[in-house]
Amino acid sequence: MISVIVPLLNEEENVARLHKVIVGSLKIQTKPYEIIFVDGGSSDRTIEIAERLVPVRLIKMQRSYSQTSAIDTGLYYAKGEIIVLIDADFQNDPADIPRFLEKLDEGYDVVLGWRQNRKDRWTRIWFSKIANLISRKLLGLNVHDFGCGLKVYRSRFIKDFRLWGEAQVFLPAVAKERGARIAEIPVRHYSRESGASKVNISSMVRGVFDLLGIVFFVKYFSRPLRFFGGWGLISVSLSLLSFLAAVVLRLADILNFTETPLPIIGSLFAILGVLLLMMGFLAEMLLRIYYTATGASPNMVKEITETNE
Repeated sequence: MISVIVPLLNEEENVARLHKVIVGSLKIQTKPYEIIFVDGGSSDRTIEIAERLVPVRLIKMQRSYSQTSAIDTGLYYAKGEIIVLIDADFQNDPADIPRFLEKLDEGYDVVLGWRQNRKDRWTRIWFSKIANLISRKLLGLNVHDFGCGLKVYRSRFIKDFRLWGEAQVFLPAVAKERGARIAEIPVRHYSRESGASKVNISSMVRGVFDLLGIVFFVKYFSRPLRFFGGWGLISVSLSLLSFLAAVVLRLADILNFTETPLPIIGSLFAILGVLLLMMGFLAEMLLRIYYTATGASPNMVKEITETNE
């Protein structure tokens, strides 16, 4: 089954037309599908219009939530083995969905849209270029356009990952860490014709902090001792250098221990290093307890084959 998840917020002018185009694009393929609209607290007629559409599963949030929260909720309730994420603003064309599904059938697990000819304000375009460059370097993932609203995933790579902030932008990195094969295809992109954009520069800036969280998850979540232990060793090394410099100054009869802050700095770095190492050991213990208690595993199995005589 294919699950199409669409976050909504004050999209009364788009929701009916969007539903029609999504249905039309999915009818040309043979897989069963579901359309999930997640309303994050619309104050216009979005919900009223969406309730009249067929087929659709409409999820109404208790209060106003972010786009990421709406997507996270949609992922939780989605039934499909294939997840399609698309925005409701019609800047991405739902008619492109079949091309994504065809690319998925070539053996890929994630297919991302790439807005090569983007129709946005120049400030958003340039900020996006910088953000994409930083994301590629930190995540080690050669993706041109993390922020494109049209993406397709095999659900097993992202289903159990709960989102926060603007983390949905970096879901490809999570899927990649779990062994997914990722492809990008160019998509058509249009200027927003109606409604107001829910993304602004401030939300993009906040996304930088979410990027740091994703970097930690992708690189160190299953091995926290490497992160905390690494910084702990750096801190201990700085402590030793501080003590060594204090001894050299004393032997050279330049400064006594009481005349330089180096011993105090060295002591602080030593304490910090020990604390970081202990945090790493504690995080490792908690992670092992979690896996043992839940029966979960950080390892993903692609398939199991068995032959019998």
